Order: sequence, then C-alpha cells, then structure tokens
Amino acid sequence: MKRPDDFMSVNIDLNRPEFFADVATTLAGELEDTIGLVEASSFVGQVGEELGASISRRYGDALGGLPVEPDALAGILSDLKRRIGGDFDVESVSETEIIMVNTSCPFSDRVKGRPSLCMMTTNVFGRIVSDARGYARVNIDKAIATGHPGCRVRVSLIDDHAGDGFEFFR
Repeated sequence: MKRPDDFMSVNIDLNRPEFFADVATTLAGELEDTIGLVEASSFVGQVGEELGASISRRYGDALGGLPVEPDALAGILSDLKRRIGGDFDVESVSETEIIMVNTSCPFSDRVKGRPSLCMMTTNVFGRIVSDARGYARVNIDKAIATGHPGCRVRVSLIDDHAGDGFEFFR
C-alpha cells in the first residue's frame, strides 16, 4: 500500500498559493459564464470589500492607525500586493491621486479573461484608502485580465466629481 510520503517526489505544480489562485479564478470564471460579467463583478466586489475591511484593520492595528499621507498609503497598497504575490509599483503620488502599475498579478496568468477579479483590487484599495482618508475612487485603467501587459490603477483621494471608477466612503 502506498503512503502519502511516497508521492512527495511526484513533479506536479500544486501548492497552497497555487491551489487558492486556481479556486478563485475558477470560481470567477464560472460566475462570469453563468450569471454574467456585471453580476460576477458585483459578487467578487463584495468579497473584496470584506477582505479590504479586514486588511485595512490589520494595517491600522499594526501601524497604530492608518496614515492619511498619500505616499504612505501608496506604500501600504504596494506592500499589500507584494505580500500576496503581486508586483505593484507606485507610478505617481500627489495630494489628489495615487497611480499604481504592475506586470504581475497575484492570480498570475490565470486572471487573463477574468476581469471580474479586478474588483478584488478595486475594493481592497478603495476600502483601505477610504478608511484612512474618508473617501476614495478607484479606476482600473488597464488590466492584465483584459489583455493588457500590465495593470494601471488610479486611486483618487478627493471627491472632485470627475472621472470614472468606484467610490468608497469611510
């Protein structure tokens, strides 16, 4: 009889992070194919909202409160993505917006063709920034999920009633 240890040398790409990325992208794909992109995005967005609230609390607890300075918030957003396997860099920071870019998604290439998963980034970024500053509007200008070579995410820090995106309030 074979024991579990007998299979440790089998060369297959299966580990915890890969498995959970497969679960998330397969679930998003099934939702998009079954109920449509808008409804799937709404569902993924709700999950992102809850995760964003939890992550926002974690950073706030670890830092003794969330910073309000745009450069510090950009650092948190970049750090968060790095911790979960993304590679987001700060393209620019001003008093009115943060622009983040990346070429590596936490869902890896599995995200291609699954744009509903972008709502995870939208909601997590929006929740963290609005918890810190009271308001955020997040727009994903480019996304690996929609065929771009990288992502470009614009986080507006002020409610200027201009631009597209999803709004978040404390």
